[in-house]
Amino acid sequence: MKPNTPLSFTARFALGLLPWLVQLLYLPLNRLQSGGIAPALPIDSIFPLRPWWTVPYMLTLVLWGLAPLWAVFAMPDPLYRAFLISLSTVIVIGILCFFFFPTYVVRPTISPDDPAMAPIRFLYSSDNVYNALPSGHAYITALLTLYWSRWKPRLRPVWWAILLIVLLSTLFTRQHYVLDLVAGLALAGLGYVLGLWQMGLIATPKAQHAVLSKQP
Repeated sequence: MKPNTPLSFTARFALGLLPWLVQLLYLPLNRLQSGGIAPALPIDSIFPLRPWWTVPYMLTLVLWGLAPLWAVFAMPDPLYRAFLISLSTVIVIGILCFFFFPTYVVRPTISPDDPAMAPIRFLYSSDNVYNALPSGHAYITALLTLYWSRWKPRLRPVWWAILLIVLLSTLFTRQHYVLDLVAGLALAGLGYVLGLWQMGLIATPKAQHAVLSKQP
């Protein structure tokens, strides 16, 4: 299909679904991995376990479902193509990291009888300790934040607030370490720039040089 030919709704939906099918590889890797390292830093000890942070952590999955669907219906075609390139890039790199460089989180011991810990017990029973670095919660949510901030600039503060809440939720549920988030944010930034560059939505170094050379 020609790059300048607008995608049909069916094509937008089908192409948008492919990265998420790859993301499903998270599940067997999360359950079957062994060995690896726990990339903890001293700073991680300052984040106590707070059960109520499980709510925004789990709601992130709803965001991942609704935001891309919104993009299928309404995002301008060039930006949507860039988004798909970025999303595919970060998901594939994330899955490869999980497979070739296993990382895990050492979780705190929680009481099996404390009702306040019920949300954490549910979360821990649903998600194993592997696939820590880079944090999927970080790189997927950050990528959504970057693209939606560009697409809907008036909503930029909302998206950055959402990102901050999601990042904090990974720390206060002890699902991730700080280093996992740093790696995830860096991956999102890389994917964002790559997608925009591939679609010509940012100037290449060659184009920038051509513009500068014409200036007096």
